[in-house]
Amino acid sequence: MLRRTPRAPSARWRSFSSCSSPDSLLAYGARILRCSDPHEKVSLTFECQNRWQSDNLPVYCESQWGAHIPPALPARGSKPELLSPKEMPNMKQLQTQASIPVIMLHALAHIELGAIDNYWDTIVRFDPMKHQLPREFYDEFLKVAGDEARHFTMVDDRLRELGSEYGALPATKALLEHAANTAADLAARIAVVPLVQEARGLDSGDRLIHRIKSMGDKESAKVVEQIVWEERDHVRCGIKWFQHIAKVQKREDQVAYFQELVLQFFPDGLPGPFHVEARLAANMGLEWYQALESKVAHSYPSQSSVDLKKDDIQQQSTSVAAFAASKKKVILAGSVWPERTSSAAGVRSADIISVLQERGFQVLCVSPSRLNDHTARLEEEQDVRCMQADANTDAFQKLLLETMPQLVVFDRFIAEEMYGWQTKKYAPEALRVLDLQDVHFIRRAREFAVKKQGVNFKDTLDGALLSIDPVENLAIRELASIHRSDLTLYVSEFERELLVSRFQVPDVGLHRCDFFYPEIETSKLRSFHNRKDIAFIGSFKHAPNVDAVEWAKKTVLPLFRSVGSDAEIHIYGSYGETKRFAKLDDPTQGFFMKGFAPDAHETLSQYRLSIAPLRFGAGIKGKIADSWFVGTPCVSTSIGAEGMTSDAIPWGGAIANDPKAFASEMQRLYNDEPNWSAARDAGVRACSVLYSRSRNADSLMDRIERIMREKHELRQQNWMGRILWSENFRATEYMSKYIRGKNEGLNREK
Repeated sequence: MLRRTPRAPSARWRSFSSCSSPDSLLAYGARILRCSDPHEKVSLTFECQNRWQSDNLPVYCESQWGAHIPPALPARGSKPELLSPKEMPNMKQLQTQASIPVIMLHALAHIELGAIDNYWDTIVRFDPMKHQLPREFYDEFLKVAGDEARHFTMVDDRLRELGSEYGALPATKALLEHAANTAADLAARIAVVPLVQEARGLDSGDRLIHRIKSMGDKESAKVVEQIVWEERDHVRCGIKWFQHIAKVQKREDQVAYFQELVLQFFPDGLPGPFHVEARLAANMGLEWYQALESKVAHSYPSQSSVDLKKDDIQQQSTSVAAFAASKKKVILAGSVWPERTSSAAGVRSADIISVLQERGFQVLCVSPSRLNDHTARLEEEQDVRCMQADANTDAFQKLLLETMPQLVVFDRFIAEEMYGWQTKKYAPEALRVLDLQDVHFIRRAREFAVKKQGVNFKDTLDGALLSIDPVENLAIRELASIHRSDLTLYVSEFERELLVSRFQVPDVGLHRCDFFYPEIETSKLRSFHNRKDIAFIGSFKHAPNVDAVEWAKKTVLPLFRSVGSDAEIHIYGSYGETKRFAKLDDPTQGFFMKGFAPDAHETLSQYRLSIAPLRFGAGIKGKIADSWFVGTPCVSTSIGAEGMTSDAIPWGGAIANDPKAFASEMQRLYNDEPNWSAARDAGVRACSVLYSRSRNADSLMDRIERIMREKHELRQQNWMGRILWSENFRATEYMSKYIRGKNEGLNREK
């Protein structure tokens, strides 16, 4: 679970401190649920959190549980006016009272206020003895209630900055009914509140952020972005405690039990599309919700869709027709679109597209995600066609039958699960290539060990000893995708060795596909004296990067400053410009959050040193290779350096695993020009040798062309793959067909 940097409540939210504070957690909850003023709800929640953390506040003080009975519905004041869904004015009518961003933020504030009540009701209502609830349950749900209170303050504060406030517009009273509907069953409460309502927030969050940004309101978008990101933790919490309750109730199939409960309250299922990656990051795999999808949310261009405008449908149809007419065709399928500017993985995907195009292939990208600015740039800058296709419709099937590609590349194993079986069935001659980017279950196993179990990250370096049990389901899914594919692209020799030796993956089906860097113009690299300060760069949607920055500031920075260094440390990264990270910015210590860097190479070239203080992760690190490419040495942990070292080439910087050694190496390389120059030269050489575009492009295409010629023989020899393609092991295919059939039946009924 990621550590947050909560925004401190302003004085306005601390003004309701009560004269006689409640004497227990449940007493606080009962008072909050009966309180009609949203500001007082928030203030009491913050007060309770502080006492819980500092005073060891009891769950309840009475000799018997049940003295604090929650109301049937949480109290509400006179504002906002609460209307039934049918009575609610539409967007056009609301625009006569407020701007679209204000309307959206007001609705979000109403959701957050409802969430405060829902989580407090969950804390107060259910018998801890009956459900075997430990103090940890209350600790985590109080934290979630506190998050929701903080989110409400953030949105209401922003509304006030825009000249409005919560209560200025009408709101739906449907949210008040959610707690009442599940008041008799804790399992149902958790299924409905965090695992449906919060998870649906993950699905719609990116669209809301994009829409607000498109209206020029970047500040509001930052608020929403922080809220959506933090709510992943709420879904994780829901998964954890739903599994606990199912176990107490002796429910062997927890997923089936969840789906049974959801259908009691949502008999028509749940509307898509689902944000697959966000849900997976919240420990909610496809198996939890895929069978619950209620309708076709995305479709092939020949079908009508609420998500595609007529112009988009015509554009996609034209793109598919042009693609089908090409002689050499490759489909790149992913759960999201390739995004060059946000991560090293996105850069590498864009480079693979370019390599394929250089060999005469036309490229079509497919994703269940909506067409957006990234797809427009792909078409404009790389001449790549894009098509939105829900894996649970016949969209991809029709695309395959119409275009008959020679090659289908799956961007990470989730895409193979969604589209792989359709490729095998409807384009059997196409080579199926899985691009791992990194081995996800290794990264997640290390994260669990370091963050959950408190293991020293140095003890996770030995792959043979790394415990995979906490991420067993993820490991099985990813390994199954590897075995089902004709060719799997990996980036780290450490991961190849682990896959082959520990998990019995045949080496014949693996190919190392590193980064693709052009030749380095060494004469243009800046000198030691033309650089200053220290940089870190990395997407803040990537948990290892968030942890690295927090660890560096907490443990390395004080030691670095203790030796008198005045070099500033600048932190760059996409998705880092949110209030969630405001407390990391510390000018007094020379530690600056600089936000997004549009050009990573130009940015890093200005710095004398870069750092990669990673405590968990997998694959190879673009931040390190980018540094070497522009002649910037890098101080890294062994986790960061994994897969990027060579016996023949010295490391381009330094490797250190404890804070004192890390700070010492930063000091040495920053101040010692001869050492710096040697490290710079080693990094340039490593980048030129390991990540040469011409060499790696030739190697990749030679391997693909050879596998294309030999695929029938290799498929015959791949017995594990044949087993996994047998009927007994095709769960993702049958789940998708079930959803498709159900949707078609619903459409006929309409």
